[in-house]
Amino acid sequence: MSRATYLLPALMLAIALPAHAGWKPANPAVAETCKQPRIAAALAATERMDAAILSHDVPAFSAIFENDAVVNNPYNKIARKADAENNLRTGKIDYTTLERTIEYAATRGEHDVVLMGEEALTPINQARFAGKHVRRRTTEIWSDASGEWKLAVRQATVYEAD
Repeated sequence: MSRATYLLPALMLAIALPAHAGWKPANPAVAETCKQPRIAAALAATERMDAAILSHDVPAFSAIFENDAVVNNPYNKIARKADAENNLRTGKIDYTTLERTIEYAATRGEHDVVLMGEEALTPINQARFAGKHVRRRTTEIWSDASGEWKLAVRQATVYEAD
């Protein structure tokens, strides 16, 4: 059988299934913590970022980042805001699912929220690990120093891709 024989059904399935993102608390204590207004606002910003990723909305994705944001990207490289925008624009960030489990959420200082946990995602097309189910540990620092919640720092380490 040709490669197209296998790829066509997978492509049809990806087109037929809507992209999905979401988050859940790891336990009741985290669920209670996530109700705090600043933490809830930072989590709402993560939902906007995830929606922008799944819809390939580069302007909305860009608006989530602090101008001096730094991330460790899926290619195990340090990336700045412009790099992340380009990765979304060129399909290096492309997922059909993105589920977060928040294991730790806390305010830090006057303007920051720290979110830590795990993500499970399904990369497609040109994204690293396309066609696999990926799990990674994450740490994010969100800041509202500008008057709106923006991503300042992100670390994501893949520990499983099957």
